[in-house]
Amino acid sequence: MSSMSSYSIGVSGLRNAQSGLSTTGHNMANSGVEGYTRQGNIQQTSFYKTHSQSKVGLLQVGMGTDLSEIRQIRNKFFDAEYRSEASKSNFYAAKYVTGQEIENILGELESHYAAQDVIGDIWEALNELTIYPDGIETRGMLIDNCITLVNKMQEIQSDLYNYQLNLNGQITQTVSKINDIITEIDELNDKIVYHEMNGDHANDYRDSRNRLIDELSTYIDITVKENSNGRADILSGGHELLVNGGVNKLGLKYSSAGYSFVEPVFTNSEKILDWNEEATSLFGDLSKQNFKSGSDNCAGLLKGMLLSRGNVMANVNTPDSQIDNFLIPRVEKQFDTIMTSIANLLNDAFASGNTVDLTGGKGVPIFVKIYNGDDFTTSNIRVNPILSDTGASGYNYLALSASGDVGDTTAILEVMKKWENGVEGLEDQFGKASPVNNYYRSVIDELSIELDEAESYYDEHNGLLVAVDNKRQTLSGVSLDEELSYMLKYQYAYQASSKFINIIDSMVDKVVNNMGVVGR
Repeated sequence: MSSMSSYSIGVSGLRNAQSGLSTTGHNMANSGVEGYTRQGNIQQTSFYKTHSQSKVGLLQVGMGTDLSEIRQIRNKFFDAEYRSEASKSNFYAAKYVTGQEIENILGELESHYAAQDVIGDIWEALNELTIYPDGIETRGMLIDNCITLVNKMQEIQSDLYNYQLNLNGQITQTVSKINDIITEIDELNDKIVYHEMNGDHANDYRDSRNRLIDELSTYIDITVKENSNGRADILSGGHELLVNGGVNKLGLKYSSAGYSFVEPVFTNSEKILDWNEEATSLFGDLSKQNFKSGSDNCAGLLKGMLLSRGNVMANVNTPDSQIDNFLIPRVEKQFDTIMTSIANLLNDAFASGNTVDLTGGKGVPIFVKIYNGDDFTTSNIRVNPILSDTGASGYNYLALSASGDVGDTTAILEVMKKWENGVEGLEDQFGKASPVNNYYRSVIDELSIELDEAESYYDEHNGLLVAVDNKRQTLSGVSLDEELSYMLKYQYAYQASSKFINIIDSMVDKVVNNMGVVGR
């Protein structure tokens, strides 16, 4: 083996040990950086030099080592599992937060002005009227409690709608954020391809890209595939978001006529598309899909917010098929059903022409429309101004007597009987008329069960998320103790290569300067 070849072997050892020290130092310097993936040097044997051939084979000598690559220590299966759990946990987080907000709006937990109490006050007023049907105070109490009921129900309706608008704003911001992330990933793809084609390392760019992909997975369910050139393609629900450098931007389209609620669609338009314009939806028709708890379809913060918000502000006339999958619209319809059913119950009993007021007349309806021609719903209900005008003794026009006798309580008792046994319009799951209190409690119980399920699934998937992240950190995170051992290893390797070169150098010096001239 020639001396020059020996020098090459030693130099290759120095070069690779120096590279290892640099990589180790880089790992240690970035140990506190969130999302950083530790790097490792992959070395391989250099080429072999053939000196001669004998009967037993070729006589070859290795020429040292080469640095094959500086790669990230990362597991793509852990990444896929982490992103799947992040998507699912954020879906249930959106539903849980919405459920909590609805509970706050209904005032069931802390408020002294809960809807249940207001409804109960109507019952108490009816009960007092059975004792004093002609009393000014008892008649006034019923009218006042009816006004309070309307105000409370309209307040709930307004707050629910305002929260829908709040979610709508969050949806708009999330779609914009998704577009920004996709654009940043595309730019990082270009940088990674450029640097690696030129023989450079782009691991820090890969870390930035992985952090963005992790963040993207919290908003929508995604599938990621890295091509041989290092470019990452991203799909969601079979739709291409980023493929071979082509970015498909998300835009917005109004979900239904008459509302400002939007949904994400694929479009290059900067404006929000009208509800009847053609555009491919990111999620399709959510009202027709299966979102039973635990379904694989339950993924992504964006979808969770869409299912919480719904596409309309629902009322008693909204078909169930349009709102079954949507949280807030279901509650809106249920409370509108309670309000209109109570209003119809009292109006039918006391203003159908079969009862008499204190003036001897047939009386007037307790509840009337605000706007004629519109549906009789919570937003279009008020207590009859004639009754609420205390200055004109409006309580006299409250027709409670079936016989004309001011002490007659027959009609009042019939209302209370229906209230307790079943009110038309308040049907249970079997289509049977339900008592007011039972129906109200079933609404609250249904909401509580859904909220508990959302919390349970969130805890489950968040626990899995933490477990998978721990696995990722164990594999990809930087351990200073481990990196210190690598540093010592590379230092010793560097020293060994240096000693090897020194020995070769001394041998060459001996040959050149101390052996003399042959023949003298």
